Amino acid sequence: MAKALRDPRVRHACAPLIVGDPCRLRMGRPSRIAGLAAIEALRRGLLLVETGEAAALVTAPVSKESFHLADHGFPGHTEWLAEKCQAPEAAMLMVAGHLRALLMTRHVPIKDVAKHLSSKLIKQAARLANTFVKKHIRSRPRLVLCGLNPHAGDRGLIGQEEKQFFVPAIKALRQMRVPIEGPVPADTVFPHMAKDRYDLALAAYHDQGMIPLKLFAPERMVNITLGLPFIRTSPGHGTAYDIAGKGKADPRPMIEAILLAAKYCR
Repeated sequence: MAKALRDPRVRHACAPLIVGDPCRLRMGRPSRIAGLAAIEALRRGLLLVETGEAAALVTAPVSKESFHLADHGFPGHTEWLAEKCQAPEAAMLMVAGHLRALLMTRHVPIKDVAKHLSSKLIKQAARLANTFVKKHIRSRPRLVLCGLNPHAGDRGLIGQEEKQFFVPAIKALRQMRVPIEGPVPADTVFPHMAKDRYDLALAAYHDQGMIPLKLFAPERMVNITLGLPFIRTSPGHGTAYDIAGKGKADPRPMIEAILLAAKYCR
């Protein structure tokens, strides 16, 4: 560490973090100063990874509103890191114990989810999932694709997206030797995963993956960014401004995020 501190970039990254007037940082409220501080902390953390002083990056929850007020053009950590690392295929994998869900679409209105889905996106997500499971879980991954519509579209009776995007993507993935089942109704996928039938599910939208995981093991929820050149984790919950400074926050998801980062970066 002493040798590394001679590098001015590392010295700057380790310097006290002050953005604007710290007295104006109000606990439990989104603000532009808080957003700037979050981005600067993230930048310094990334620098420590790039210079080899850190093997992984663990981030605390971020206020999307503060990020927006900082006017940097990114909705959150994942998008910022993907841009800075030139990783356009970066994806959000949510983990709760042995339940895992890759969110193919994230912070978009539910009415726009179908517009963001495509065979290309599904194939990209499946390749990232397959690589992650092979490296960290088992040599022969068991992936499953959740349908967008109830009953996975019921052969086109309840929506056409499964026939248009999902089935062609699965056929292409199998030709690429990426093993995957589906599309399967989401209300079937997660009970089966809880019984160890699947290793990872591709969720069509944010809440489809988040709700069952939060019900299953909320104290172990962790967000892992796939597609980056290093391990990045974060607790799988928000800022909880309503209990800020009251001593009520549960540290277990943050502890789990640190432990998983240490496990996966070995």
